[in-house]
Amino acid sequence: PHNKHVALDLACVDCHSTVETRSEASLPSVTKCMLCHAKLANDGPGVKLLIEYSERGREVPWRRVYSFTKEAHVVFRHASHVRAGVACETCHGNVAEMTVAERAVDHNMGTCLNCHRQSKASEDCAACHN
Repeated sequence: PHNKHVALDLACVDCHSTVETRSEASLPSVTKCMLCHAKLANDGPGVKLLIEYSERGREVPWRRVYSFTKEAHVVFRHASHVRAGVACETCHGNVAEMTVAERAVDHNMGTCLNCHRQSKASEDCAACHN
């Protein structure tokens, strides 16, 4: 649960490690999760399922909550937004209060352009579209 991890002062980048370096934010591998859960908080039903995936040598079948359709030709770059100081909550809502990540913000050209205008970021089509 996101809210439990945030309560332990874990930052988004602790689990979504590529958010500062790549376009797509990674989803945590079972190995990454087990770095903590092999010894800590390993008795809940969710963690027991995680341990089962680990013991079977399988990855957790995470479901991506946010993405753009191929038809939109959008290339969203997490890293550039992180460098610009855009808080995760801006695009993902208050994940700190969520147990399971859910779609809290509807991303479309209008919401992105409004944010770019407010923060004086590029409005050049090529900045986001390929």
